[in-house]
Amino acid sequence: MIWKTILVPHDFSSSANHAVAIARDEAKAHGAKLILLHVVDLPAGINPDAVIVPDDTGAPINIKAYAINKAEEHLADLSARIAKDGVTATTFIRIGKPEDEIVKFATENNVDLIAMGTHGRTGLAHMLVGSCAERVVRTSKCPVLTIRAE
Repeated sequence: MIWKTILVPHDFSSSANHAVAIARDEAKAHGAKLILLHVVDLPAGINPDAVIVPDDTGAPINIKAYAINKAEEHLADLSARIAKDGVTATTFIRIGKPEDEIVKFATENNVDLIAMGTHGRTGLAHMLVGSCAERVVRTSKCPVLTIRAE
């Protein structure tokens, strides 16, 4: 199978970083385009228009805009590091429930492979928190490569 479009959902965890490294190598090997996606998952019960004052700027900003700005910064940095290895990555940000947005994005963009990190939770932690990766595997129409951090 030759991958033409590889999607890497990124939650800024070490397992997601490891997934990016593997996806970067696969993109290089297959001449594929790499897409980095971050889904902003705003906590239930918090108004996205609520204003906070971050320590770094001291300027009031709503929570939704702050989350998007931080995600853009992280993805831009990640994309620049990937570019040094000769792979161009495009970045996208969505807002919503991560597993739903990942699968929807993959379908809308004809993704050939989703490469995503997994935290590897088991037992009670898995039962309480669940697994975004597991839900993506169950609902995705394309193959999903799950990668656990070393």
